[in-house]
Amino acid sequence: MKKYEYKVIKTTQEGFWDPKVNDVDLTSKLNDLGQEGWEMVSAVETNSYQGTTKEIVLFFKREATF
Repeated sequence: MKKYEYKVIKTTQEGFWDPKVNDVDLTSKLNDLGQEGWEMVSAVETNSYQGTTKEIVLFFKREATF
């Protein structure tokens, strides 16, 4: 039976009037995780007020080595 380990990462938006996720930094982080064997299995946004996104939560898994 395969065993897995999991990782959760929260991204936050930057900027006050027009908040955005820094896609360049996020892409770099995702590529680094992929090189380490992590596979993103889900992403969920969290709402803060009137439907605006506060943060995005990313879920990863990889086969455990223990």
